[in-house]
Amino acid sequence: MPIVSEKSVLGSNSYEAYLYKFVNLNNLKIYVGVHKGSANDEYLHSSRSDEFKESLQQDDFSYEILEYGSYREMCHREYVILSEADAKNNETYYNLSNGFSQYNEPDFDKVKDLYNQIKDGFYVKKKESLSIHENMDYLQVRFQHHGDHQKNIKECIDVANGDTDNCFGKNKGLIVIVLEGRGKKGTDLRIDGNHSVNASVSSKHATSISVIRIPYEVNSDFTEIEIRMLANLLNKRDDIEKKSMSDKDAIKYVIDNVTSGVEWNSDINVKALKGFGFKGHKGKGKIKTILTKAKQVVDVQKNKLEKGLLWIDYTAEQHKNTLKDTEKYYSNLDGWCSLSMSSGYYRLDRILQFLRNSNKIDSSIKHCMVIIHHPNTRTRDEWNNGFYSEWKKIQDMFIAESGFTIEYNVMTEWTTDTK
Repeated sequence: MPIVSEKSVLGSNSYEAYLYKFVNLNNLKIYVGVHKGSANDEYLHSSRSDEFKESLQQDDFSYEILEYGSYREMCHREYVILSEADAKNNETYYNLSNGFSQYNEPDFDKVKDLYNQIKDGFYVKKKESLSIHENMDYLQVRFQHHGDHQKNIKECIDVANGDTDNCFGKNKGLIVIVLEGRGKKGTDLRIDGNHSVNASVSSKHATSISVIRIPYEVNSDFTEIEIRMLANLLNKRDDIEKKSMSDKDAIKYVIDNVTSGVEWNSDINVKALKGFGFKGHKGKGKIKTILTKAKQVVDVQKNKLEKGLLWIDYTAEQHKNTLKDTEKYYSNLDGWCSLSMSSGYYRLDRILQFLRNSNKIDSSIKHCMVIIHHPNTRTRDEWNNGFYSEWKKIQDMFIAESGFTIEYNVMTEWTTDTK
């Protein structure tokens, strides 16, 4: 069997397996396979096709290594190629099966088609009362809610006297995207416009907002991964009227896919990230950085990674009341006062002043509960890695003989991204 031509893509030094292809140069018939091991070992193929084995002895073939990667990813790529060609029933293939899917890969083209329909006005935009949307189930694909962004939207709405259709200028307003019937217990699910709804609700003037609804008979064909992909496309980086997708949002998207079984560096993740507006590829640029950081998070949190977690921003409208209720709970205890502050803006002098003033108003106040919330993982890590313990020592030294106590309650950091 002469192999008259060989070629391969460049691979890294750390691959687990590779995907290869034989082509019979006499009749152009194809065999696609996967090998777990090195491209430099003596492996040739693992086909069970007698026709292929006989042809290898008689005909000229070309041989090509198509891709390198993890064994699972290469098996999935083999499945994609063979199933698209229906190789087991295709006379131009030697393969006796189409392989096996390793995970439910989202259909990017299908998602992009729906995204384009939404952007092109295929689905009618209608005004609806904010009361319909205030307590609607929602999907939040961002790493965290952005309180500053909601505040900016609210200010624009107030300046426009509640006109949510023109709050950013003429015909530049807020639009909410809703999937009918995809919420809990068959209710509707908002997948885009969460900041817009919360800012509008907090405004003194807004009463309605524009909504695009995707009927259940259309969206029921989309998996959860595909819905997340659509939501992220709606937040792509070149969208200037909205809070665009950040690197952390993109990392969260990849991690969510990993928890659903998709390989961290799969082609579909790369394709999606490009669709979201990021530049590069697996081995270069922003996409490489995002994939690498997602892999680091997955490796570190492998035992506790939970699907669809969202970092809580307690300055955002959704979570302000939780913080206020926690403060109120401790303030209602006999002899206690309570205040909250971000770990990023912790000030002992403010706590001491607050405690002194509270005691002046009510002399029975001898205890203060400080409610701490972390704005991001960096400040959380700094707080846990010495910042808190150091300031606690200083605090206790100052109030040791005073008869006062200062305690701390750290708020929950994560919540699910559906509500």
